[in-house]
Order: sequence, then C-alpha cells, then structure tokens
Amino acid sequence: MSGERRKLFNDFINFSTKRGETLLESYKNSTEEQDKKVLSLLGAQQISEELQNALENPKTHEFAVSRPGQSKKVMAGFVRSENSLDVTMVSTATFQAALLITELQNKASLLDRLAKSAMSKREAYRLGHPAVVKTCLRLLEEGALKDPEQEAKADAAAFAAAVGEAETAVVEMLRFALASGNEATRQFFLQEKGLGVLLRYIFRKGKKEPKGHQAMDSEIDGQEPGTGPDQRARGVLNALIKVEAEHFPAVMAEFLQKGGILDFQEGLDLLQCSGFADFISKLLWIAWDIQVQQVFFAEAHRLEALGLLSKLFVCPSKGARVCAGLLLANALCHAQLGDREREAQAAQGLRQLTEEMACCGESQEPEDQEVRTFVAGLGQSAERFTRILTCAQAPWQQHHGQLPDEEHPLWAGATFSLWCLLRMRPDPARLADLRPALPAVAQGGPPRARWLAGELLLQLQLQVSAQLPSPNSEAIVEMNIQERGALEFALQEMFEHTRSGLHSQLSESSQVIETQQRLIEERQQPLPIASNGSTSDGWHQPLEATLAKLKTSRQELSGALADAERQRKSAETAVREVLEMDNSDLSQAEDQAMDQQLQSMRQTEAEYLARCHEQEQQSSALRSQEEEVATANAAMENAEKVLQEMRSRIASYEADISTQQRDVQNKRTMASSDMQAARNHLSMELEGIKQKQTKLRERALQLQAEMQGDGSSDASKEMDRLKVEAGRLKGRAAELTQELQAASIDPQQLEQQASAAESAVQHLAEQRDQLRGELQGLEEEHSQARSEWQQAVSSLQHARQEKEVADLQSSSLRRQLEGQWASWHPLWSKRLQAWRLRSQALAKAARGAELLAKAAQRAWDQLRREAELRHQTLADVEALQHQLAALAHDLSSIEDSILH
Repeated sequence: MSGERRKLFNDFINFSTKRGETLLESYKNSTEEQDKKVLSLLGAQQISEELQNALENPKTHEFAVSRPGQSKKVMAGFVRSENSLDVTMVSTATFQAALLITELQNKASLLDRLAKSAMSKREAYRLGHPAVVKTCLRLLEEGALKDPEQEAKADAAAFAAAVGEAETAVVEMLRFALASGNEATRQFFLQEKGLGVLLRYIFRKGKKEPKGHQAMDSEIDGQEPGTGPDQRARGVLNALIKVEAEHFPAVMAEFLQKGGILDFQEGLDLLQCSGFADFISKLLWIAWDIQVQQVFFAEAHRLEALGLLSKLFVCPSKGARVCAGLLLANALCHAQLGDREREAQAAQGLRQLTEEMACCGESQEPEDQEVRTFVAGLGQSAERFTRILTCAQAPWQQHHGQLPDEEHPLWAGATFSLWCLLRMRPDPARLADLRPALPAVAQGGPPRARWLAGELLLQLQLQVSAQLPSPNSEAIVEMNIQERGALEFALQEMFEHTRSGLHSQLSESSQVIETQQRLIEERQQPLPIASNGSTSDGWHQPLEATLAKLKTSRQELSGALADAERQRKSAETAVREVLEMDNSDLSQAEDQAMDQQLQSMRQTEAEYLARCHEQEQQSSALRSQEEEVATANAAMENAEKVLQEMRSRIASYEADISTQQRDVQNKRTMASSDMQAARNHLSMELEGIKQKQTKLRERALQLQAEMQGDGSSDASKEMDRLKVEAGRLKGRAAELTQELQAASIDPQQLEQQASAAESAVQHLAEQRDQLRGELQGLEEEHSQARSEWQQAVSSLQHARQEKEVADLQSSSLRRQLEGQWASWHPLWSKRLQAWRLRSQALAKAARGAELLAKAAQRAWDQLRREAELRHQTLADVEALQHQLAALAHDLSSIEDSILH
C-alpha cells in the first residue's frame, strides 16, 4: 500500500492529472493514523525537497492554470485537514504550493490558521522556515493576492475583506517569525529585502487606507490610532529593531546601500500625514549613526536623500520636523552634506526651525505638550542621547576648545540640540560633559544659543539641592558663581530682546487688526441685491449662488475679526504683564549680601578643597606608612624565623658532638680494658637467664593444665605474673647479648672506630663554629629589622596624627561651608524662581503673539477669499448685464411701428 501511495505522490509531483485524482480519492478515504503512516513512510524531508524542487518548475503554474479544479481540491485537503502533520507540511515545503493553487478564501483561511498557531506555540517555530518567510514577503508585494477572475466574480467589499484578512495574517506571521525566530531567520528576511517589502506595503496601504489600526507602544509608534501607518506592519519593524538592538544601524545602512532610499521615496506623498512623517523620521533617527549617514548621503542618491529631509522639514507634524532637525544637525556635525553651500542652506533651515520651536516653551497647548513628549522619547537610549550631546558640543570640540564665529554652520545644529536638551529635561548627571562649557556658550555664542544655554543652566540650577552637594574634587561654589553670572547675563539679554520684540510685534499686529477692522466694516454694508436663498434654476442662478457665497464669506469675516480681537486682548494682557515685570527680584541690600556670601563661600571652599587635597595626601601617606610598617614587620618576622632556625641547627650540632664524644670515650675505655672477665660474667648471667626462662616455661605448662582442669583464678593470676617475668627476662637477655657482642670486638678495631668518631666530632665542631659566625650576622640583621620596624611604627603614628588633624580641619570647614550654603541658597533659589517665572511669562506672551499673528493671517485669508468671491460676483454681474443688454437689444429691435 505504501509503495502505491508513493507512486501516486510522485505522479502528483510530476503533475500527472489522472493519478493525482486517484491520490485525492485515496487521501480522502484514509484515516488519520493511515495518513501519519503514509507520511512517515514517504519521509517528510524527502517530500519537502521534492516539493521545493517542484515549485521551481514552470509547470507548477501551468498545472494550477490548466487544472484549477483538481489542484484546488488537492491542496484544500491540506488546508482543511485537522492532522497536525498536514499542517506541518503546509507550513513548510508545501506552503508555497498551497498558496499558489488555492482560492483567495482558502488562502486567507490557511494564513489565519498559521498566524493563530503562533499563539498556541505548537507549530509556531515553523513560521521561521525560509519557505514561509519568503512566501510571506512575496504575498505582501503589490498585486500578489489579486486574482482578476475571482475579483470579477466576487463582491468588491467581500474580496477586499478577504485580501485584508490574508495580509493581516501574513504580517502577523512575519512579526512572530522575527520576534521568536533565530538569527538565520532574520538574516534570510534581510537577504530577501524584507525591510523594503514592508516599507512599500506600509506606504501602499497608507495611500489606499489612510486610517490605520489600533496604536501600540513601540520604538517607532507614537501617534493616535487612525493617523498613520498600519500598526501590525509597524509591529514587524519593531520586532526587528528589538532583536537587532545595537546592530540595527548596520541593518539600515545595508538596506540604504542596496537602494532603500528609493523605497522611502514611495512614501513622500504621505508625509503630509503626521503619522507617516513621524514614522519615517523616527525610523531614520533610531538608526542614525555615522555609518547610516554616510550611506544615506552617498553621492549616488544625495539629491533624493536631501529631498526626503526637505519634505520632512515642511510636513505638518512638529514632532517629525524636530526629528528631521536632529537628523540634519547630525549630518552637519559629521560633514555629510558634501559642500559649503548645502551646509549653509541646512544651517539656515535649522535656525528657522529653532526660532519656530522656541515659541513652544512651557505652553500647555496640546500640540506643544505632544512635541515635548515626542522630543523626550528621542533621547531615551544612551546612544541617541549621545548623538544630541555630540551635536551640542560640536562647535568648540571641532575647534580645539575655542568657540567659532557666530555664523559658523555648526552653531545651527548645536543651537537646535540645546533646544532639544532643554525640552527633554534630562537628569543633570547625563549633562556632566556638556555643563562645564555652558557658561562660555551663554556668554560667547550666537544670540539664540546664548539664551538656550542660559535656560538650560536655569533648569540645572533649579535641580540643585538646598543642601550642599558633596563637592569631592570639584569647586561647587566656583561653578555656581560662573553659572550664575552666565545665566543672569543670558536670561537678562533674552528678556530684554524678547520683551522689545513682543512690544513691536503687538503694535504691528494691532495696526494690522485695525486695518482689517476697517476693511471688514466696509464689507459689512448690505448689498443692493441680496440672495433670496432660492435654489430653483433660472437665468439669475449663477449670480444667486455667488451672492450666497459672498454673504457667507462676509459673515465669516466677522468671526475672524472677533477671533483676532480676542487674541489681541489676550496677547496684550500677556505682553503687558511682561512689560510691567520688575527685573529686580531682590533688594540692593539682599543682592549685596548674596554677593558677599558667595565670596565668603568661595574663600571657604578654596580652603576646604585645599584641606581635602591635603587630606588625600595624608591618606596616601598613611597608606604608604601602613605598607612600610607591614613590610618592615614582615622583614623582622622573617629575620627572626631565620635566626631561630639557625639556633636550632647549632643546638642540633652540639647534641651530635656530645653524643659522639661519649661514644669515643666508651670505645677507648673498652679497648684499654681486659674484657675476658666481663665476657665471662656476661656469659654466666646470660646462662642464668636462660635457666630461669626454662623453669618459667615448665611452670607455665603446669599452670595451663590446672587452668584447663578447674579454672582456678589463682592459676590465672600466677600465669599473668609469669608472663611479665618472662618479658623482663627476654629484654635483659637481649641487652646481655648486645653487651657480649660488644665485649667480643677486637681492641684494635675499637681504637680505629674511636679515631674515626673523633674525626667526625672535630668536623661537626668546625661546622658548628661556622654556623655560630653566621648566627652573629643574623642577629645583627634581626636587630636592624626590628629597628626599622620600630621607626616605621613611629612614622605611622605621626601620619595618623596628621591625618586626624586634616580630617578635623576638613570637617570643620565642611560644616562652615554647609552653613554658608544654607544661608545663601534661599536667596539664590528665590532669584531662580523669579527667572523661571519670567521665562514662563515670556513663553506665554510669545505664544499669545504667535496666536495673534495666526489670527491676523486667518483674517487676511478671509479677506482674500471675500475679494475672490466679490470679483467672481462682479464677473457674474457683468455676464448677466451682457445677457440683459442682449435681451434689451433683442426686445428693442422688434419693429412695433406697424402696430400703431
């Protein structure tokens, strides 16, 4: 059976239609277990390879077209099957074939099932298969899911819904494949130009369906639902950005190098939609490192790249324009624009953008709040925040620490970056590298850079604690003195300049509104002929319609004038508040007191820092002394150890000498004595011991017999005593045997042994005397080491005393400085709050002036609209007059004389 099914399957692969039908019937009649058996016998890997090869055969398309009914039925079996192995095949090698020859409804059903399988995690890992990823990307290309015949037969709405359902499933499958797949899946996605496919899909869908789906939190999201690109497609990009992390700029650079700028070009028409503008600008900003900039501004497509940035600069989204400003500022910083003329144009555009955005300030308008939120998101990661800092520091860092002239292009990017940093409100620690240069910028940079640096210093100073920060090695008071001078200089200049400008602007706007009021009053006069509201057709209908529009336009003029008048009153109030604002927030006495306290703190801080420096030196000296004491102590202990070892060796030598001297004396005594009598005595004593041992053995045998008979305890005790006595006799016998052997040695041999032992004693005595000489040197070294250790300990005590004195003086000066700071800070905080209020008042007045200018512009637009309608009315009247004249001429040309 398996062989037959194998043949049928091969025939199906070879597009034999007759046997394909047989396969279909056998497959339909089989049970699930049989299906599993068949697939197991055929071998899933071999099936996948054969189907993959078949897909490359052009006959696949011929088969799908020539036998649509049969091919659809065959693959429908896979699509509708509940067998997990069938789904496995469909989701890997047969996936492309299934989608190729099934109807759109079945495609949507299959794609939806596979997309949902990602939720169960059961078959989800198969979605990362190259065949699935490749086919998904093909399905997202334009027209891939369209079938003219099906589209002609089906309802348009139903067909569009099916296409949308299929595309949604495809996008979800790609998102899961990138988020959960391995590195090979992502590399295959990039090799197949998946980033370009997604962008083209997003732009194509945006042109057809401007309303997107629900928004979701992500790297490149941020707009409200229904105002930007398809959110599911953005989800795929977000998954790619997340998994690539710091490697995403390299991915973007490779994409741009292979023509990705042309894919961005397809979305140029969509940049008038805020959502798309935000999407493109933020996608570029996420990857905007030096490598991406070099590829983006490559000579081959530099004009297209500049055109894209230009479109972003004039789009309606303030957030996208801010992002475009940062993109251009980075390009200026790294000299990527190619020539001086382009740099000058870019710098001019950045200056205008900075002036426009500077009006946002602390405004609570929803649009301005959205801009601040958007800007804060641009610097969340350390890498992107560093890009902004690099632009802000570029003017002096690229000129060896010197500030260039005010017209230098780098100032435009730096000024805009300072505005971004001001709106981000970063933690002061993140501005540690920029902060030391801010006073110089606030006093020596271009006007707007000076003012923004002053505002940034104000923001930083407002975050300084009321308690004295730990100065470490930094002169906190000196830094505050420098920042205070620069801050007040820059803010005072900004205040005076802005106040003067607002006054002039308000005067000009008031004159404009008065002029507009006269013009509008003149246009409010009733027309000799007014529209009667009739909608019936007639000879006067064109004039009737134009008069109705003119009437409506003149009514709108009244509303525009009222709005402009309302904005003027609001602006006048805000500007008057600024004009009447007192610059002296402190009395002269308080100001002098604060200056005196600052100078006193500066002196105290200088003394304190000097003591801190001395304290560090004393600490270093103390550590050095402690190391010297430890070294000296180790040397002394080592010398003492060597000395003790030498003394032990000498004592050992002396003991050996004494032992050997006694041995020499004994040998010579024995050599000079008559040993015969001693030998006889020892032999007799040894013989007596042997006799006693014989008697003890006999008695032991008797006692052993008694113990076996009645087990008497007395016999046991006597037996123990006999054992002890036998042991004593045995030991004495060994001693006598040894003495007898010694007494039996030849006297001449004893004399030779004594002479040799005497020579050894003399040699040991020489070695001992040599060691005693070395001992004297070691004793001197030990005495020297002890002396050095005692000296080091004395120096350590002195260093500790000096350290304690320095600590005491430093603590005293620290408390004194804290007291002076606590007394000075409230006055300084009061002044900072006054500057903050002035800044807010200026921002409010500037916002009011901006709204007034917009209201005046709207009134001019209404007046121009009224003028156009009036000219159109005149044209209609003239045309009507010609018609009436022609009518009068026709009527008067009739001859009536005959009637009279």
